Amino acid sequence: MDRTERLLDLVALLLDAPEPVSFSDLREAFPDDYGGGREAAERKLERDKAELLQLGVPLEFVPPSLEDGRELGGYRIDRAAFFLPDPRLSPEEAAALYAAGSAALTARDFPFAHDLQHALRKISLAGAAPAPQSVSRSLLVVRPGDTERAPRLRELAGAVARRKRVHLRYDKFGAVTERDVDPYGLAFRGGAWRLVGYCHLRKAQRVFLVDRIDRLEVNEQKPGQPDFQVPDGFDAGEAAGRRPWQWSGSEPIELTLRLTPGSELLAERAFDAPAGESAQLRVSYLDGLLTQELALGDRVWIEGPPEARTRARRALMLLFDLHSSPPSAAPAAPAPPPVEKAVQPAGKRAGKQLSPQERLRRLLLIVPAARRRPGIHVDELARELGLPPDELMEDIDLLGFVGRPPFSPDDLIDISVDERGRVSVMLDQSFSRPPQLTPLEVLALAAAAQETAPADPAVVSALRKLTDKLPAKARELHTALARRVAAATPPPRGTDDLLARLRSAAERRRELTLEYDKEGRGEAEPRTVHPRAVVEHRGRWYVYAYDPARSADRTFRLDRVSGVRETGASFADRGPVDPALFQRAALFFPTGAERPVTVRFSPAAAGWALSRYGDRARRLAGGGVEVAIETAGTQYAVSLVLSFAGAAEIVEPPEARDAVRVEAERALEHY
Repeated sequence: MDRTERLLDLVALLLDAPEPVSFSDLREAFPDDYGGGREAAERKLERDKAELLQLGVPLEFVPPSLEDGRELGGYRIDRAAFFLPDPRLSPEEAAALYAAGSAALTARDFPFAHDLQHALRKISLAGAAPAPQSVSRSLLVVRPGDTERAPRLRELAGAVARRKRVHLRYDKFGAVTERDVDPYGLAFRGGAWRLVGYCHLRKAQRVFLVDRIDRLEVNEQKPGQPDFQVPDGFDAGEAAGRRPWQWSGSEPIELTLRLTPGSELLAERAFDAPAGESAQLRVSYLDGLLTQELALGDRVWIEGPPEARTRARRALMLLFDLHSSPPSAAPAAPAPPPVEKAVQPAGKRAGKQLSPQERLRRLLLIVPAARRRPGIHVDELARELGLPPDELMEDIDLLGFVGRPPFSPDDLIDISVDERGRVSVMLDQSFSRPPQLTPLEVLALAAAAQETAPADPAVVSALRKLTDKLPAKARELHTALARRVAAATPPPRGTDDLLARLRSAAERRRELTLEYDKEGRGEAEPRTVHPRAVVEHRGRWYVYAYDPARSADRTFRLDRVSGVRETGASFADRGPVDPALFQRAALFFPTGAERPVTVRFSPAAAGWALSRYGDRARRLAGGGVEVAIETAGTQYAVSLVLSFAGAAEIVEPPEARDAVRVEAERALEHY
């Protein structure tokens, strides 16, 4: 018998049993599977039990009891714990929850995408009211990049959840190492997915960029047994999201930043300090702070301690000198290095291949979905379940052979498709309601809701209703996992209220006036817009809106919005925003006014440039790299070059070189 069919038969038998079923009775009911040697049969049953538990099926062994006269222990499934009760979500809660889930799935690399899809389907099937047919698209999450990232993230997420050690082949700007890592958690921080864990090579906790993992192998020995313990109080978001000046480096120092009048919000938005004319920071990695501080030109400077001021002054003098004379000629480019194709580890499953467990999980939803809408066409049922129609037909055929021993006609699920393509269920054999949410499914919902929960009480309320209905063991496991996955980038400090008002205005189609600092220099000006969506793109937050004054859609960085007010006017619905519009490495929409700015990176910064710009980067003799950046104006390129503290320079055009020199000279006046 096929393993998937056996597991479904086992669930059907135990759900229908009035009392626990002994092992000997199971052997008799499944002679081809649990027959033969007792020890081997017990091992197979334990493997089946572990797999069902992962799917949220509360299969347990009940010891003998003198009170009810049972001399033998047996297996059972608690029906009350198996079936998902109606969560009784209000229309507002359901719409908010589905919007959060839809936004996370749009991101394309959400690590628990399958769990999230199943969770939303289960909630829809369990609820008295159907799922919202259309949900708000006022929030988009976009993380373009390597198409191979999604299956790698799924593997890592599974290893995090099961606490299984992983072996990595890790490429850090060409320095390749092989490492065994205990994966404590995953977080999306700094515009990238990061894995946090204990590195056995370095004998310390480390943070790894998922995109730099060339090869990944999960330890599958004793799959039901964890390989490590997670430190008490571990928080993946905090560990992966430390600001550059908080990275490990040296003994921390207390550092004071000063800000020019009009730039007080930078303390909050850029340095996570209370808004004001100064910011107090605890710095353990000064180079990381200089990257942020120098990029802001003369708007921010270091007041103390003296050694930090000296470092900043030297970097500014180097930038000034570098851009005070014509650029040197570019060294001849070397031959491109050979490309080494990453080796697929032996036995590794292709990313799109459906696992037996995944198929079993979706099979448990087909009968309740068909029962909910009698006579539904097979194509429509396939759309609701997110399946190709031909795969759904294969699953329906399999379900026709599932039931309770002895498998007479009345013991089997009676599900069929008539000649007009209509699906009907006559006998459901206890599969008429969806199973309880698994801890991973609740975790997936919670991770997706991180995008909206700070601004949407309806999401918080919906999640509370769902977690309160989890069985105690599942709730305990969910709590243990919750701090180990952080799928959302927190909006800049102090912008939660702005974010809520922007999303609300987009949903209600209310015109807004933004106080917007376009150049990031503390010179805000009013911009009247029709907000269409709030977009998180590669870890940075934007408002996407129609600008009537320019008769075009525009993007506005959230960290440069200092104020929002409604004008009292409304605007017409222009339809949903297409997420594909934002599937690009840089959220940049050409206007025709762009000109190329050539930036040269030294060998010390070449690895970053190659990783950031890929084929657009031109290698130079000696290890350097040149990149032509298309930009309107020079502000972006100037800030970028300043942030590299002398490891990058603008080559052309001359006015852009002059802009760096002028900016460095103005900043030096503070030193």
